Amino acid sequence: MNKRATLVYEGVKELDRSRTYKSLLSGETGEQIRAILTISWHDDWRFAQDVCFKYARHTDYSVRNIAIVGIGHIARIHGAIEIGSVLALLADLRHLGHHHGSVEDMLSDIMVYVARQGRREI
Repeated sequence: MNKRATLVYEGVKELDRSRTYKSLLSGETGEQIRAILTISWHDDWRFAQDVCFKYARHTDYSVRNIAIVGIGHIARIHGAIEIGSVLALLADLRHLGHHHGSVEDMLSDIMVYVARQGRREI
């Protein structure tokens, strides 16, 4: 019998700092993924960026991948990102062997929503 993974869409929840940060530190992959997305959408962009940069180096591929997606969300939603930190992250990701479309998507979001629009590029 062929088993297929079932994908379930969940909207990004509003930020409840206490619950979100507890989920982030829970060690449970699904909870961490939801927390990273919530933080990247709703929290202060600098704090969100720090969280995403930290979790983009996580040992779990799914957590690492969603943190990379989160960096793209920060660029798109908040219009700001620290380019030097992104370049350092890219070097780390190459070392970790992370060559996925999410990296290209992140860079595209930074180019479109930060660099080309002359927004807050630090």
